[in-house]
Amino acid sequence: MLHRPRIPELAQRDRFIRRAVSEGRVLTFADEETASVPSQKVKGRTVQLFWSSRIEATRWAEALAGNNELQDIGLVTFAAEILPGIAKGKGFAGTDWVSDPIEAEVDPVDLLIRLKTEAVPYYASAATGRGEVFLVADEAGPILTPAGPWAPSGDLLHVFAARAEAERHLKQAGGKRVMAASIADLLGVTLPWAATRAHAVAIEPIAGAGFLEVKIGEFGRQLAAAQSSA
Repeated sequence: MLHRPRIPELAQRDRFIRRAVSEGRVLTFADEETASVPSQKVKGRTVQLFWSSRIEATRWAEALAGNNELQDIGLVTFAAEILPGIAKGKGFAGTDWVSDPIEAEVDPVDLLIRLKTEAVPYYASAATGRGEVFLVADEAGPILTPAGPWAPSGDLLHVFAARAEAERHLKQAGGKRVMAASIADLLGVTLPWAATRAHAVAIEPIAGAGFLEVKIGEFGRQLAAAQSSA
């Protein structure tokens, strides 16, 4: 059974998530093999070490690897490639790792969800900056797609940051075309329409890292806040 995180561990994890998303990168050792330690919580598991602070990462590189050589990992690579790899290997992510008694050993799937959630305001800000998003549609307009094989038809409104992303999803979603929607139309027409028919919007806040379901009202509030601060 996994341990229940303590308050200091949760604080470390949350600080790491905020910094990773705001700065668009994390750090680890140049030699990735030395950035892996045995888990002190689950026997037989390993913890891959990452930091959001260069000062902290350098200090631990000198202590554990005997040098101060680091590598920057972009947020997209970290979220879309490295965390799924750690999950596949049944490992943990050490977020802003320090030595015992406060060692954050985070489930990589949980960490990925939290990173994507933290990235939603940044996604909304980028969308309002571009002035439009893209939707899968048929002759009548935007279509809704099921969340999964167990879900009823018309469950989610998928919103895409780029036309190419929507085009890749077009066949899978059963749509006929890709349509551009201005942020004004999205807020004033499409989201209110979807709110009566779907339970969430599906967006990809970190490119390539998979969709995240966001409540329609919350997504609208994020877009409106991004508009007002622009």
